[in-house]
Amino acid sequence: MNLNRKKLFTGIIAATLGLSALTAQAQEPTLTAATASGAATTATFTGGATINNGSTYTKSSASSAAVDVTGTINVAASDVGKTGSLIALVQIPGVGAFKLVSGGLFLPWDGKVSGLSPFAVKKLGAQERITVIQDLIGANSNLAGLDFQVYFGYYTGNNINTLAYTSAPVSFSIAATPAAGCPTNTRASNTVATYDGKPVCVVTGTLTSNTHLNANNVYLLDGAVFVGRDNASSATLTIDAGTKVIAPVGLNFLVVSRGSKIVANGSEAAPIIFTYDDEANATATTSGRWGGLIINGNAPVNGCAAGTALCELEGEGSTGKYGGNIATDNSGVLSYVIVKYPGQNITPTNELNGIAFQGVGSGTTVDYVQVHNSSDDGIEFFGGSVNAKHLILTGNEDDSFDWTFGWNGKVQHAVLKQRTGNDRGIEADNNEFAFDSLPRSKPTLANFTLIGKGVGGRGMELRRGTGANIHNTVVTGFDSYCLDINDNATFLNGGSTATTLTGQLTMTNTRFACAVPFAEVATDPWAISAWFNGQVGNSTGTADLSGVVNGPTLNALAAATLSDAFFDKVTHIGAVKSATTDWTAGWMFGN
Repeated sequence: MNLNRKKLFTGIIAATLGLSALTAQAQEPTLTAATASGAATTATFTGGATINNGSTYTKSSASSAAVDVTGTINVAASDVGKTGSLIALVQIPGVGAFKLVSGGLFLPWDGKVSGLSPFAVKKLGAQERITVIQDLIGANSNLAGLDFQVYFGYYTGNNINTLAYTSAPVSFSIAATPAAGCPTNTRASNTVATYDGKPVCVVTGTLTSNTHLNANNVYLLDGAVFVGRDNASSATLTIDAGTKVIAPVGLNFLVVSRGSKIVANGSEAAPIIFTYDDEANATATTSGRWGGLIINGNAPVNGCAAGTALCELEGEGSTGKYGGNIATDNSGVLSYVIVKYPGQNITPTNELNGIAFQGVGSGTTVDYVQVHNSSDDGIEFFGGSVNAKHLILTGNEDDSFDWTFGWNGKVQHAVLKQRTGNDRGIEADNNEFAFDSLPRSKPTLANFTLIGKGVGGRGMELRRGTGANIHNTVVTGFDSYCLDINDNATFLNGGSTATTLTGQLTMTNTRFACAVPFAEVATDPWAISAWFNGQVGNSTGTADLSGVVNGPTLNALAAATLSDAFFDKVTHIGAVKSATTDWTAGWMFGN
């Protein structure tokens, strides 16, 4: 028996299993441990089901998604170096229990500990990573509509009585294969019958109940579509991997209201795509064809009068209120999501961004997201505390990466590739109306690669009182400058002099490869170059990139290791160390 894209059984009738809002988390869940003997163990276990190589871990998945179940065994110190036998079991209620054996096969298990067989025998390290199930597609294996419970563990010295295992399983379900037709809260289009060979379903108005967009159809946004009302009639919009959402040219956009969620859980093989309805005729300069994606949350923002109990702001273009007092607010999941050609004008001076994170909290998961050819910013953070990893921002006409109103999130692994004549790679504000407004913007950024395209290009502008801690970054190809710091409030927030720093505005282990590294003027409170050169690991010189991948010169430069658990431990500056670790490959769109 094999759980690798094969049919396990014939004649199994799929159970009716309603898929509620798909939940996901960004870290491998902790599992409780037990032993066969009943003795205590210091071994610990984590594990989960994922459709996107561990970007998120989920309790339920679409029948069309390829599911992996992975685990990590932190081996008891007394067992490290011993010969260990690794075991795994899969239980499917109503079907049976099966043990994983060598060769990746599953055999029936009799329910007795003595009947267990190892799938691998090896010298145990301090940590063992295992894959129990790989690329299981429910629709291809007669397992759609079923629940799964996965257990794993190890024993030493060929003595099954030393077994330590996960007493709580990895539990997940595969949804029943969706029926043909448009899902609840959508309707068949009467103007466009098919798109990319799939039926077109229209999404319009305000969704006040949970809505699930499966990959059977393409979905057309008709006007401004809201998920829930402002902290009322809350709903979750779930979007399956491989689903495409299109919009006609004009002010058609998607807003997730405060208190509601979007769960767009794509995969490397099947990203979720938001685009406009004539993308087949798009060119390298096409932009601003539809609105974009706006997420409103209840996390803190600045800009209100001192003493305001609940600071909330109004989103651009009547996209709703955002802000609140819940720093850990959860607006859902964006994983392997591509947003193409957004940024439609509301007025000549008011454009929507590719993605606007407005007061979004740190409970939200953002990982593997691309915004391509927005006519305004690629991504802008309006306050809040949302974090992100693996961002790709390409061809955006204004700033690729922008923040304001007190954003204090964390981001690691980001590629910013500008188009010719664009604005900035990064534009950073605290608050344009009150430079010292609190809470002050102070994100932590690591492993960015900013690539300019010559004429008019500006790398990073830090201004209007912002703070930031920036590490392991490469900035190249901007002819105006790599870095500019503006406004006395920004300088004073950073330090009283270029070398007497507060810690609020810092930069380490960063390489500038621009003809003009710094935009300095005599009236600056202190010299930007002295500030940069006085911090650890910074340098100017060349940047030997191959596309977005570092060359040997960049990889020879020292990298900072951040203590915050959010950040991956790396040995390189920039976004991508090597071709073999290129996380942009396989799913990035365009250039």
